[in-house]
Amino acid sequence: MAFDYSSLLNRENSALATWRDIYDEKLSVADNLLSLLQKFILLPYDHYDIIAAYLLLPSALCRVVPYLFLFGQSGTAKSTCSKLASYFGGVPINTSSDTYAGIRNGLKERKYQELEIPHPTDPEKPGIWKKIEDNTVLIWDDIDPSVLITKPDLYRLFKVGYDRSTDKISMSSETKGENLTFRCFCPKIFSSISPIHLHNSFKELRRRLIVIPFARVEDLPDTRLAELGLTRNNWKKHLLNIDSYHWNGFSNKFKHYWNPELAEVFLLTRQTLSQAHLDLSSQEKVISVDLLATGITSGIWQDEDEGLSRLKEYFDWYKNETSQYGGLSSYLKEYISSEASNAKKFGNTFKISSPELLSQIQVWLKQGWLLEKPKPKEIKETMADLGLVLQQGYWVKRK
Repeated sequence: MAFDYSSLLNRENSALATWRDIYDEKLSVADNLLSLLQKFILLPYDHYDIIAAYLLLPSALCRVVPYLFLFGQSGTAKSTCSKLASYFGGVPINTSSDTYAGIRNGLKERKYQELEIPHPTDPEKPGIWKKIEDNTVLIWDDIDPSVLITKPDLYRLFKVGYDRSTDKISMSSETKGENLTFRCFCPKIFSSISPIHLHNSFKELRRRLIVIPFARVEDLPDTRLAELGLTRNNWKKHLLNIDSYHWNGFSNKFKHYWNPELAEVFLLTRQTLSQAHLDLSSQEKVISVDLLATGITSGIWQDEDEGLSRLKEYFDWYKNETSQYGGLSSYLKEYISSEASNAKKFGNTFKISSPELLSQIQVWLKQGWLLEKPKPKEIKETMADLGLVLQQGYWVKRK
C-alpha cells in the first residue's frame, strides 16, 4: 500500500531538528549567521565575517558586487556553505547540468515581484500593481571550468552581471525585429574544486572575485584548530551537520531584514564610503563599497575602520595567493611564449623592449588581471626566472 509521506517530511516537527534550535533570537541576524557558519564549517582562514556580510547583501540596493567563489577539494564543506546561503536567501542551488535559459528565467522570476501600491487618495479603491526589484542571489554549486568555456552564455552572466550599469543582456524575441532585455545583476555564489581564480581562460573574473578557500578538517594545522578553540580529538563533537536540520521559514529572516529604515542607513553608509578615501586600490574599492556598507550596517563590523581592516587582510592574502600561483609570472610566461613564436614566424631575433613590456603590464593592470602594480625588482626577478635578462633596453634570452 502506498502512502503520501510529504506532509510528514514537510512538517517542522518531523524527525529533523529545526534551525530554530540553533538560532538565538536574542542575537541579531548577522550574529546568528556568523554563529551558524562557525557551527557548520571550519575554514582554514578566518573569513566568516566576509561570508556573512556577503549573504546579507541587499542586491536591490547595490551598484557593484563581487562574486563569492568557494574553492577547495571535495569534502571541504563548500556545498554546506552553498546550502546555508540557499536556505537564507530562499533560492535554489544551480548545477552544471542546468541550462542557461533555466538559470536566466529563474533569476528573472526572483528578481522582480509584483507589489500592490495603495490607491493614492481612496483606500477603498483598488491599488496599483507595480513591478519592483527584490533582493536575491544566484548560487551555483560545483562548477567545472569546461562549463564556462562550452556555455559562453553562462559565462556572460558572470562577466557583465557584477555591475548594475553594465548588466544588460539582449536576447532575440519570438517577434521578428524585437529584442528582449535581461538584467543579470545580482550577487553570485559559486564553488569549484578547480582554481578558476587562477585560470588564464577566466582572467576577466579575477578582479570581480572574493575567493574563500576551503580545506578538509583533517588537513588543518593544529594552530588553526587552536584558533577555532578545537583540537585534533574533539572537533567532530563541535561540528554540526546542516542536513540534520529543517530549514523551513529560515529565509524569512532575510526577506524581512532590509526594511525601509535599515535600507536608508545602508544607502547613507554607502554614500559616505563612496566619497571617502579608503586605503584600497581603485579596483578593490569598486568591489568593496557595497560589501563594506552591508557589513557596517548589519553590525558585522563595528565601523568603517574595522571593516576596512578585515577587507585589507583578505586582499593581502589574495594578492599573495594569485602572486604565488598565477598572476605576473603566469602572464609573463604566456606573453614571452607568444612573442617568441611571432619572432620565429617572421624570422626576427627574439627580444622585448623594456617600454613594450611595461606597456603590456599596464594593460593587465587596467583590465584587472593584476591586482597591483609590480615593483621593478619583482619584474626583473620574474623575468630572470623565465630565462631572460635586460640588455641595452631589451629583454633577451640568457645565454
